[in-house]
Amino acid sequence: MITRRLFLGMLAFLPALAAAAARRRVVQLRQGLNDKHYRLVLVFDRRVEIGKELVLKRPDRLVLDIRDAAMARQSRGLPGLAGSPVRGVRWHDRPDGYLRVVLDLAGARRHQIKQWPAAKGSGSRLVVDVFRAWNAAPLQRPQAVRPPSAPRGARRARKKRMVVVIDPGHGGKDPGAVGKRKTYEKNVVLSISKKLHRLLKADPGITPHLTRRTDKYLRLGARTRIAGRRKGDLFVSVHADAARRRSARGASVYMLSTRGASSAQARWLADKENSADLLGGEELIDVKDPKLKDAMIDMGQGAVTEYSMLAGQGMVQSLKRRVGRMHSTRVERAGFAVLKAPMASLLVETGFISNPAEEKLLRTDKHQGHVALALRDGIRRYYRDNPEFS
Repeated sequence: MITRRLFLGMLAFLPALAAAAARRRVVQLRQGLNDKHYRLVLVFDRRVEIGKELVLKRPDRLVLDIRDAAMARQSRGLPGLAGSPVRGVRWHDRPDGYLRVVLDLAGARRHQIKQWPAAKGSGSRLVVDVFRAWNAAPLQRPQAVRPPSAPRGARRARKKRMVVVIDPGHGGKDPGAVGKRKTYEKNVVLSISKKLHRLLKADPGITPHLTRRTDKYLRLGARTRIAGRRKGDLFVSVHADAARRRSARGASVYMLSTRGASSAQARWLADKENSADLLGGEELIDVKDPKLKDAMIDMGQGAVTEYSMLAGQGMVQSLKRRVGRMHSTRVERAGFAVLKAPMASLLVETGFISNPAEEKLLRTDKHQGHVALALRDGIRRYYRDNPEFS
């Protein structure tokens, strides 16, 4: 028989039970070390929020209080890696609902914290980088550690290499934009893409593929199917288009949008690029078509949109550093049909052939090489920062 006092006591306990159930859970832990930094990755079942971030001394340590989060079960923590700026990692669940994570440091260190979507769009990854001195010990292979009571299958085999699909725009009977000096966009972007392909082949962590190696016409859907067959992690479509104003110049980076374009220029450019399939004698399905729109929205619900934005932001920074002038300093959005691949996808306008000065630059092997280096740097940055490959 339940007495009134026992019943009231049970009611008082319900909020605590509800709060415990609402906590984000750590389903995987991973740590690794490279020549620049130590990295700790905490994979949560849902997106988390850092309530407090403290750097303390005597002894040196980094303290993170993560709101409404918990480990599956208490444990001692992780030992540090040999030669690491982090001596060890420990944690405990606080009574106020915070998960406290403490990184014991080997002296004062600069750190950086980022949050990435989980690989399949469910959950979130908190990435903590602690930078180390250049004269630290030799590299050590990253280690994956599963926290106590982590769900079966939560530890996922990590990819060793990132697959990048490079798509030189246009080709064959589709010349793309044509400059005043009869420069064809299809030739310029093929040359840049081949240079980029050679640069990425020299990177031990990246496997590059080209959608076309010759002056060949490809439908937009064929380009995304090639990316799918190659099991790409990142799709980069390379262009050098024209603008309605001949004064327009500079590089820009675009990603897919299912909710309209971010600017009039982005909308105009997407409509222009999408019309390339008309050359094949078959009209492209308009993005207003309900079936296509539903498919695109389904993609956006996963991690693809977030990954594309993160990759695009890195690409913008690399182009600014290597090439200089930018047409847009943000990642623009529009309904590009070629960006419908189920992976992080970008369309990069390397410049405007319609601008006489920029056309002259784009014709030169030297400038094409600078652009290829900028694209490589942006891809490497995405690879370096993405915990999927750390």
